[in-house]
Amino acid sequence: MLDPYPTLNETGFSATGEEDLPPVGWTPELIASLDWLRLAELARAIAQNAGCELGGSRVFEDGSVVFAMFEEPRSASPRRALVKLTGWNDWSATPQMVEQFADEVRTARNARGVLIAPGGFTPAASHAAAEHHIEPVDAARLCATLKSLPEERSDFFHVLTTTGEHSTPTCPVCLKKMTLDSEEDAETQGVHSEFVFQASAIVAEPVSCRRLEVLPNVEVQFLHTVRAQEILVSGHVTGDFVCEGRLTLGPCATLSGTVAARSVDVHEGGELIGKARIIEGDLQPVVLVRRRTFWRCHNPLGKANCPRVQFDLHD
Repeated sequence: MLDPYPTLNETGFSATGEEDLPPVGWTPELIASLDWLRLAELARAIAQNAGCELGGSRVFEDGSVVFAMFEEPRSASPRRALVKLTGWNDWSATPQMVEQFADEVRTARNARGVLIAPGGFTPAASHAAAEHHIEPVDAARLCATLKSLPEERSDFFHVLTTTGEHSTPTCPVCLKKMTLDSEEDAETQGVHSEFVFQASAIVAEPVSCRRLEVLPNVEVQFLHTVRAQEILVSGHVTGDFVCEGRLTLGPCATLSGTVAARSVDVHEGGELIGKARIIEGDLQPVVLVRRRTFWRCHNPLGKANCPRVQFDLHD
């Protein structure tokens, strides 16, 4: 649970900031860079500053936070609202996220929904929010609200929110600060693991894969250069081929075109019609090994679920 702030009494989510107010250090970029825990506490502070009464907060492993609030609690008809901060890896809202939150709001009786997505809402997400009567709140909206407060109050929130490691995410399981970690990632966008052609075809798209195979009695014409780590042809192919490893032509297989490979193995009855070149130097690999950096909980006294928490870096 997140501890609630002391009750304050100025303005809240629905405020529209006055454009002529002097800046007090708040920017949408700063708000979007905040730790999810700092941002959740800031959202609660804004709500209580509006005179709302708050319930406890539920924190989930993805860093999303949900809490209930009562607007105008001392009036004859107080309004109940469910407020949700999106998860750390989903800082921007999609239509699917809005739909899911709308379902959550429907389970709460006589409540409206407020969805906080610091990274903003896609046009489709904004449309879905309007359709389901969900109030969308992004970093720019929060910034305008904070700037509309009296200067001393806005400055006070700014100091509390940005003191210390305000952009380092907190582990939602043990509530300790996470640390940067990295690992090698061999996945490259646009590279498939395997292509197996079981029927004759003309391939108009570029092909990049780890392994390419053409089965017996299958004819395939490639209109763009084929790049692969391993190529096995048992049928008939036409095109230009670059192979990081071994290219094999099986019995009765034919290849018409050009080949650049580390090694070429032509079985008896196979035929290579065209030019072949053996690659001896370095070649740009099909699979690029990249080091991916992310946030991970390394608290030695953490809980059992701490190792499961892994957050992306925000841009």
